[in-house]
Amino acid sequence: MKTLQIIVILIAAAIGLNAEAQTTTADSTHTKSLFFNAGLQYISNLTYAGRRDNSSVPILLPMFTVVSKQGLFVSAAGYFDLNGSKSGAEGLSVTPGYVFSFDQKKEFGGALSATKYFITNSSPIILSSFNATIDGQLNYNPANIVKITVGGSYRFAKQNSNDIVNNVELSKEIGIMKTGAKKTGGLKIAPAATLYTGTQSFYETYYTTSQVQRAIENPGSPGSAPILGIPGTGTPGTPPSQTIINETDTQQKQQQVKQYTVLAASATMPITYTIDKVQLTLTPYFIKPFNQVDYTSNTSTNGLYFLFTGGVSVTF
Repeated sequence: MKTLQIIVILIAAAIGLNAEAQTTTADSTHTKSLFFNAGLQYISNLTYAGRRDNSSVPILLPMFTVVSKQGLFVSAAGYFDLNGSKSGAEGLSVTPGYVFSFDQKKEFGGALSATKYFITNSSPIILSSFNATIDGQLNYNPANIVKITVGGSYRFAKQNSNDIVNNVELSKEIGIMKTGAKKTGGLKIAPAATLYTGTQSFYETYYTTSQVQRAIENPGSPGSAPILGIPGTGTPGTPPSQTIINETDTQQKQQQVKQYTVLAASATMPITYTIDKVQLTLTPYFIKPFNQVDYTSNTSTNGLYFLFTGGVSVTF
């Protein structure tokens, strides 16, 4: 069962942040009503809410986003499985949304979006278990000291086992080097710590025992053979009797489990280098899942693991 979207790359959240940056540019220049962003991103191991699945694979995401200066946007993303000889196109998603601010300084704002997935059911990509998601987030960045983001996502699954995922993130954007005539390019980092909570649907294996009665035939005493083969002669033996015994019967069963709990924590540091309208990004992630159990072997799978994303995008 594919239980587990990448916590490190919630598609709508990433698009929302990208759209917010572009909206700010649009508001400052007042020269364009629409902005376009095309990008290509590599994800070393697609996960869902900090959970890795045995079928998790590296993927390539080509993306294209159209953003209005009012904050409305629509984005499309393709999904290409890069799993060796089994590589291939697995589907796409479409995300309309809205990025907004509550104040002129843009210290307090958020984003709303909805994503529809068109991914084949047999795909090893974890998102193939979803039909759609609805995402929302609020962020507060007072005086650019530290940014606080609270988000939520409702996932519509193909098998009616819908999930809720929430996240709380603290991040800080730090400029390392500025380039260009207007000092709008250069190198920056944005270290962040994120905690994820939510529900997850999985099948738990359990065993039942019961007492079952069974009859066992006891052998009787043998008689003598018929004399000269004449029926009715000879000595009859004792007929066999039965003994009733109790046996323990053990059966393996499964039940679907859903609970709201802490899912994972992550630490990350996106590195972005901007050259005019081109952005290069590299993002390492360290992820620690919680309350994760392999219900096949009934063992904990809460070990720390690493993944990364890298990409390039251009705004025009």
